[in-house]
Amino acid sequence: MNNVSPLEALKGGFRKACVKRLVGDEQGAVEVLTNEIPMLVVAWSKVTSIAPAEKKAKLKELFDDESSRAEELAIAFDLFSARFEVRVAEQVENTMHSAINRINSLTDRVDTLISSLSGIDFQNANSNSEVPSELNETEIEVLNESKIENDNLAEDSNNKANLDPPMSTGLVFDDIEGMIDELLSSEK
Repeated sequence: MNNVSPLEALKGGFRKACVKRLVGDEQGAVEVLTNEIPMLVVAWSKVTSIAPAEKKAKLKELFDDESSRAEELAIAFDLFSARFEVRVAEQVENTMHSAINRINSLTDRVDTLISSLSGIDFQNANSNSEVPSELNETEIEVLNESKIENDNLAEDSNNKANLDPPMSTGLVFDDIEGMIDELLSSEK
């Protein structure tokens, strides 16, 4: 078993609570704060020979330092994820535009081919009109696939606007000072 000083165990326990809160596990963070931290504070307090007021100041400093580190980590993660999200969105957008251009080019060629075969201008035809019976099954299939692809690409383009904006998840444990006071006063 690893021999860790009570102070290091306390830092590690509080860091664990900070990480749980950072990843959105608020219940897990509260559980660590209520079930683990008090025992670690008592264990550290028993081996520390400083006055209760100094213990309180030392604990507050420790918790503030660990909270600040967790907040810095959260900010760094938000910045990284925001940059990553923007880059991925740009690549997806560029790929979609390229695909849309290729599909539009294909659609234009198919329309030209069909128009020349049947004498019908599909670009100006009613979208609900029937496909002429003189088209073979392959030509009809190409037309249907082209329309489906255009519809799907337009829908994907609209979904880009739904990306989550980056947000900070800074950590502040509001009642940590009250817990310190309670633990140190019960020690007397």
